[in-house]
Amino acid sequence: MCTIDDVRNAVGNGLTEGDAAKLLEECDFRVLAKVANEMTEKVTGDSVTFVNNVVINYTNICVAQCPICAFYRPKGHPEAYVRSPQEIINGVREARARYGVSELHINGGFNPDLTIEYFEEVFSGVKRAVPDVVIKGPTAAEIDFYSRVWRMSTREVLERFKEAGLDLLSGGGAEILSEDVRRVITPYKFNAETWLRVQREAHEVGLRTNATMLYGHIERPHHIVHHVFAIRRLQEETGGVLLFIPIRFVPWNTRLFRDGIVRETPPPEYDVKVIAISRLILGDSIKRIGAYWVSTGKRLASTLLLSGANDLVGTMINEQVLRQAGSPENATIRELASIVREIGRRPFIRDTFHEKLIEVGP
Repeated sequence: MCTIDDVRNAVGNGLTEGDAAKLLEECDFRVLAKVANEMTEKVTGDSVTFVNNVVINYTNICVAQCPICAFYRPKGHPEAYVRSPQEIINGVREARARYGVSELHINGGFNPDLTIEYFEEVFSGVKRAVPDVVIKGPTAAEIDFYSRVWRMSTREVLERFKEAGLDLLSGGGAEILSEDVRRVITPYKFNAETWLRVQREAHEVGLRTNATMLYGHIERPHHIVHHVFAIRRLQEETGGVLLFIPIRFVPWNTRLFRDGIVRETPPPEYDVKVIAISRLILGDSIKRIGAYWVSTGKRLASTLLLSGANDLVGTMINEQVLRQAGSPENATIRELASIVREIGRRPFIRDTFHEKLIEVGP
């Protein structure tokens, strides 16, 4: 059993992937959490941030039908839809007026019937209607899929999206950056290297990104560590990642659950260890790590904020993907701020780019 000094020394000497995997496997979650929390306090003090955002899925039609997903539908399904550009614009306008959101988080499925002009109409229309709302999305996975459908390079798609009004990419589609895991959980998506390449290209054309990691399914500790190191190397190369968000897999309505491959969620101690090892690996290279309350629940999220995380990601108004999988959470600014204050930290609403922070009063 490792001690706090063992972890501090390992970090101080420069963690290797082998070192980090050993810590994740052998250390008590409280030990890892304490050292990770110390590191986070040095990076960002007692602040915890989140953005006030609305989530809109432009379509739930997807040809991939990944075993990890409960949200997307095949074409022709009675629940399948494609939102019109005007419907999306109206939704953002209403969210801005009712909730004061500063960010649109937009993504959807792999729908081969959509054209690049559809996305350009959405992005430019949102910018005309609510120019002070930042547009975040789609994911690198969507960029890769649509580039192949439209017979364009991913760079050309990124450039055209940016010109139309896209401000940054969301971090989805990363799942776990190891092919042996991806073959089971996302067999029809691109490979790990392509996700990293699209992220790199986004940074090169001037689009910042978030980065995610989906855990709590079939991965092993070395997969977690390999993923976080890959994100760290990307950040060291480009500096374009704003926020790292580990996302707990919610299995209940997915094919992985129905097929008996994943039967339960991991214990909370595992969530703590994943967040903690992420901070110990990333250090201050990515200053904000998300405690994604949508997948963990608010109670556990508060514990993760004492384990290396320092961001609650967003209010996520209208989030649907994890709700379809069986996570019926929702939150207001007041609720998220209360979570932060209850652990003795200071809550701040941030902008998407982590440049403007406004403290939330009691």
